[in-house]
Amino acid sequence: MRSSVRMGFRPGSWVGQLLGDSSRRNHVRMPETVDMNNSPGGAERAIRLAVEKLGGRSGLGMVGKSVGTTARRSLGLARRIAGPRAGRHPDSEGRRKVFVIADRMPPGALRPYLEPYWDDELHVVAPEPQVEWGLDGEQRRYHKLDQHSNVRWHLKLHGPVDVIVYVRRGTSAKHEAALRQLLFHLAPGGSYVIPMAKITGYTQGRDLGRCLATMLAGLADGKQAASAQDYDELLWATSSVTVDRDFIRIGKRGRHYLKLSDRSTNRMLGSRNHNVAVRQLELLSRGELTSSGQVDSIGATRELVGLDPAVKYPPMHLREYRGRIGFVSNSLVFTDNEILPDSFRHHLAGDLRNPRMVNVDESFARLDEHVRPQETIDGAFYLLDSENSGHFGHLMTEVISRLWGWPRAKEENPDLKVIFRLRHVNERNPELEQTVFTAYGIQPDDIVWVDHPVYLQTAYGATPMFHNAMPHYVHPQIRTVWRRLRDGLDRSGAPQFDRVFLSRRDTLGNRRCLNRVAVEERFAAEGFEIVYPEDYPLRHQAGMLEHARIVAGFGGSAMFNTLFAENLEQMIVLNQEAYTARNEHLIALALGADIHYLWNVPEIQQPEEGWSREAYKSNWTFDFSRLGTELDRLLVGTRG
Repeated sequence: MRSSVRMGFRPGSWVGQLLGDSSRRNHVRMPETVDMNNSPGGAERAIRLAVEKLGGRSGLGMVGKSVGTTARRSLGLARRIAGPRAGRHPDSEGRRKVFVIADRMPPGALRPYLEPYWDDELHVVAPEPQVEWGLDGEQRRYHKLDQHSNVRWHLKLHGPVDVIVYVRRGTSAKHEAALRQLLFHLAPGGSYVIPMAKITGYTQGRDLGRCLATMLAGLADGKQAASAQDYDELLWATSSVTVDRDFIRIGKRGRHYLKLSDRSTNRMLGSRNHNVAVRQLELLSRGELTSSGQVDSIGATRELVGLDPAVKYPPMHLREYRGRIGFVSNSLVFTDNEILPDSFRHHLAGDLRNPRMVNVDESFARLDEHVRPQETIDGAFYLLDSENSGHFGHLMTEVISRLWGWPRAKEENPDLKVIFRLRHVNERNPELEQTVFTAYGIQPDDIVWVDHPVYLQTAYGATPMFHNAMPHYVHPQIRTVWRRLRDGLDRSGAPQFDRVFLSRRDTLGNRRCLNRVAVEERFAAEGFEIVYPEDYPLRHQAGMLEHARIVAGFGGSAMFNTLFAENLEQMIVLNQEAYTARNEHLIALALGADIHYLWNVPEIQQPEEGWSREAYKSNWTFDFSRLGTELDRLLVGTRG
């Protein structure tokens, strides 16, 4: 039964926020009014009376000033530090994973905080180790604290953990910030512990007090407070808040998944997840690709990024995962506690995103129940799903850029099959994916698709060779993939053009050029063949562009077929400047071709800060009055 407490206190005091303002449905009233701010011992007396009224079942204990450090050495206090062991997640030997995070302090001062966890797997993060702590380097380990981000690294490397005891001295604001950053490292049922003595300079109604009051309000009401958007995820992740005279304890609810970056996956999985084994089959070294062609950006009214003539590409990993791997959709793959890097098409972004997960912060996400698989399928599978299943542009950039690892993986496991996801039952016939994959040399019997989430026992994933987001990159070996794909298509009967303009029909909706006809007429007058790629099968699109010398067109997926070109000299791209994708530039970079962008003002411009999807998709008009002369100059230069 939920109990609420009401006391006569000055609204705005932090104890009042925790116990008074957070509850409006009152089952217990105090027999007297106590000013918790001005009456000596008032806070303790008021809450003691309330707890007595509730039979000691409120779960809030006593709130007040912390006791002295000498008393902390008592066994009773040590037990209170540890808190209840219910809800623990022990290892096979019955040990919890506990992190104690501390400042530099006298050698013996930290010992009372460590003793309650002596039989657990204990990790101490501090500026320097002390002999008095009795750490053995195995069950009880030390990790160096250089800065706060270093704390999060150690927690990531060994998480999820069962208990975090934050013994760093700091203001209420610093403790709130630490709570926000560290709570999600806890396993379901875990505990976050703050000693009262470590909170300095407490300000009423602000920071940690306001945060805890909001948590309590959410627990009391059974829902999140409408005015507490800043606390939404903390509220979701909190199962309990317990405050006594010595400690604040926050109970952890639900599971938060660590988003693994491509560069840290091998180490992280090897350290934190013993249910999934990761093995690297191949590693291509990092490097830099410099264009052998010219990059022109003409007509932009604001600074545009991602058009550099040289890009640095990261190492390319080909990995095998063995264990229970959740395969959802939109390329999302996960383990018991981690989101794998193969889930992120923009895997170098500062905040990794996938539309099928609930993003929490830069490090963590959670999964809704409906995306969790209910079925396991046997076999080994090569991951070739897309963030936008069935979309031609996504297939020809993010998906085929992962094909490079297939030959090595298939050699390693002859029974290997590729797998991708349809969005729902009977959505479509995936003939496009089948055409592309078989052209690359994958046998039809080795192509598998599913229409619901499943668990895989073995999965193979490869770092994409194409990254259409900051920092942009394309790997030079992707051209080998493009050639193999093109050569696997039957290109017989394809029309041949020296100069081609790849147009975009108005019916597509997004990024319509409102004077498309006038643009087409200008290119046709110069001798360009006007082509709508969707009018041709993929094999003819490949054959048409294989021998093209000049390719022009409206920016977008119609231009992606230029990757089939073998002797391309120039690309001319007409687009609006709110379109931030750089696919054409990356393709030209890999092909060594010149690229000329003619930028126009969109109907909806990108904001000064942030990013707008509406602007990205905005319609536009080619500005002949401003760019006509530049266009004529470029067209004259295309004549053979």
